[in-house]
Amino acid sequence: MYSTGIIKKIDNLGRIVLPKELRRKLKIRENDELEMYLENNDSIVLKKYSTMQDLKKDCILYADVLSKETDLKILFTDKEKVIVAKGKNTSYLVGEEISERLIEIINERMVYNVNSSTIIKILKIDEEIYPKIIVPLIADSKSIGSIILFSDSSTKSLKDKEYDILKFISALITQKLEI
Repeated sequence: MYSTGIIKKIDNLGRIVLPKELRRKLKIRENDELEMYLENNDSIVLKKYSTMQDLKKDCILYADVLSKETDLKILFTDKEKVIVAKGKNTSYLVGEEISERLIEIINERMVYNVNSSTIIKILKIDEEIYPKIIVPLIADSKSIGSIILFSDSSTKSLKDKEYDILKFISALITQKLEI
């Protein structure tokens, strides 16, 4: 357990302020969601909530389909890290933190087609990944993550069929969240 030695009082509305030190350490930003639960009936646990983690099983299934149909590699991310990675030699990418640039793209809520001459750093680690398309996932008017199709080559281009499959899967995820 990480102890800060900080003690806070609860105000008349039942609120407490999370100290900046903890927010920074846990990368909690304004409007991030926190899950609360009781532990051993004497502790309140706050945990960063990721909608994408709830969809992980579905994302694995969709990534399998995308990988087989497109012959490209696929990443599903939340707004912090890679949740699912499919395609040859991608399993080590699961759990890797995404770059600030990818977070910006997710927050812009626009599909990002990447031409072959553009290099976008999508992970914090130094990994040569050539994204072809980045599709932000939006649910209840909030950006929750992204789907990225990529390859090991900057020359492979995206086909209409691949783009259509990606749009369909994005719609499936959004629909599932609205049910």
